[in-house]
Amino acid sequence: MKPDAILVNVARGAVIDEDALYRHLEGHASFSAAIDAWWDEPRGGARFSPRLAWMELPNVLGSPHNSAVTETSLVSSARAAAENIVRALTGERVEHLVDRSEY
Repeated sequence: MKPDAILVNVARGAVIDEDALYRHLEGHASFSAAIDAWWDEPRGGARFSPRLAWMELPNVLGSPHNSAVTETSLVSSARAAAENIVRALTGERVEHLVDRSEY
């Protein structure tokens, strides 16, 4: 990558060598990383505590991978799913279908 590039990982932490990226960011201030997918994701309400001090690096922007989960998102999603079930059962057009042939 170019020396002043920004690496963005919103996939899975494991697609990138964690130690190598950390060392590179420490030694190359012009290189940046935006990380949304971590190597050790907290589970079951556990506290986020990465193995390395990512948030102390000035060239790292981090966000929780569950940032789409908000106070109202789960209720809204459940409501939309229930409405689609009713549509399907009553013969109406179901919304937001994914067509596998588009992939």
